[in-house]
Amino acid sequence: MSTTTTNAPSLIEQSIEILDRSRDGNDLEPFHLSLVQAAVNNHLTAREVEAFHQLYDSVTSGQYAKPWLAGVEHVTRDHQGYIYWKGSRIEHFTFSVMEEDQLKHTTQRLAERCRHIEALGLPVCGHSYFNDWLQEMPLDFPQAYKELLHFTGTPYEHEDGRAIFPMQGRTQDGWPVEARFLAVKDGAITERSLPVRLGDVEYHALTGQYGCRLARCGQAEHNGPGAASLAQILDWLRRHGITQLVAQQLVEHLKANLEAADAAGPTPCGAADQSTMRV
Repeated sequence: MSTTTTNAPSLIEQSIEILDRSRDGNDLEPFHLSLVQAAVNNHLTAREVEAFHQLYDSVTSGQYAKPWLAGVEHVTRDHQGYIYWKGSRIEHFTFSVMEEDQLKHTTQRLAERCRHIEALGLPVCGHSYFNDWLQEMPLDFPQAYKELLHFTGTPYEHEDGRAIFPMQGRTQDGWPVEARFLAVKDGAITERSLPVRLGDVEYHALTGQYGCRLARCGQAEHNGPGAASLAQILDWLRRHGITQLVAQQLVEHLKANLEAADAAGPTPCGAADQSTMRV
């Protein structure tokens, strides 16, 4: 008579399975990845062995979810220090210089900012998260201005007085190759694009080639327009003739641009183009 003995997989075999099921560990909380690395190197303590088995069970059962950063709901991190709100990347922390109390306080404040943006009816994204004016914005703020300030991120101004609103330009191999933007003066909205040299960013094309500067809304010196108050950015919009009607037209352009960019994906840079609409 023969008997068959089923042996449990070794820690190394379990580690390999965890990595296979988590995109080589990219989907793991950094602490959990370090636990896997310690298991491979046979450096687990008795308590860590128990934690490793719990990790293995959750990953292989398909029930694994990253724990909230500092216990703050909906906030997670990746291995490069980027911070995510409900899966959207919005921030970067240098964890090596942050004490536990500072990390918790900073993460809690981040979550408060994100919840306020959501309460405004806007999606949370990295390009607008840092703008102070969104945090001051009341929930009953005019919709056209609300959406414009959300989509704009960083406004510029041209030396001839035009207000400049960046859009999504073409990219190639992950690098921007086009700076696309809307310019407004005297009620006319003009869409333009400029080539971006490989290795540069849109900022260099707008300021170096086109004679723009970051919008000066009254914010402190050496600060971008995102540091302006809500009253200051509103005053800047009105000084440049951005009425609610113009703001709504700009929002329609910006939304259409984002939809087209999502559909097209990276494409080679083409010649600069221009189209104008008066409102």
